Amino acid sequence: MDGRFAERRRAVRGERRRARLRRTLIGATLVAIVIALAVIERGPLVALEWVEVVGTVRLDPAEVRTAAGLEEGTSIVRLRLGAARERVVALPLVRAADVSRTGVRSVRVLVEERQAVVEVRGGGVQRLVDREGVVIASGTDPTLTEVRLADAPPAVGGRASEVPALAAAMTVWRGVSGPVRADLERIEALVEDDVVLLLVDGTRVRLGRADRLDEKVRALGAILEDVGDVPVAVIDLRSPTAPVVVPR
Repeated sequence: MDGRFAERRRAVRGERRRARLRRTLIGATLVAIVIALAVIERGPLVALEWVEVVGTVRLDPAEVRTAAGLEEGTSIVRLRLGAARERVVALPLVRAADVSRTGVRSVRVLVEERQAVVEVRGGGVQRLVDREGVVIASGTDPTLTEVRLADAPPAVGGRASEVPALAAAMTVWRGVSGPVRADLERIEALVEDDVVLLLVDGTRVRLGRADRLDEKVRALGAILEDVGDVPVAVIDLRSPTAPVVVPR
């Protein structure tokens, strides 16, 4: 019996040694894998090789790459494409963006730029503003409808909502019909509650507040159709149900 007991103890000790050896080997293997992955992750085989920028017109592609923060040579394992997209969208000229992989080591940044729809002038400053009221650039564009303010418009990257008179003018611009917009030369919003349209034939359309626009636009269309080629100086639509027409 003593012999069998001793043999059993030796078997148990052997099993324990083999278990420790297995654990040691597994641990060493895991460490080796981690080290290998770290070496590979920092190596040229997984380094970002190219960032392609598509869709830019006004924007410099280099500015988009800088905003994305996707530097060439960065490990593709550590790329955060969602964060890169958010940084690109934060650029004033960018309306929307998509950042995606186009290969193992390449990324494409697809940009939809904001398009200016009005040129805003006020306080000796000129800005270009898109239909959502975002100020996208400084400068002028004679092909666009002019919005004239008493004060300076917001800085690039700002929004029309920062200046109530500009916000009212943008509401009017979005609310007028296509035919009226085509004949629109200027929107004057020197004060928030007295928006005036200047048509290309010199007619001044006084809208007042930027409210009841559907009614005012319908009334304007009817009046313009009725007067035909008769010169008109002013059309007062502050009360669209009782418009006033002043001949020239």
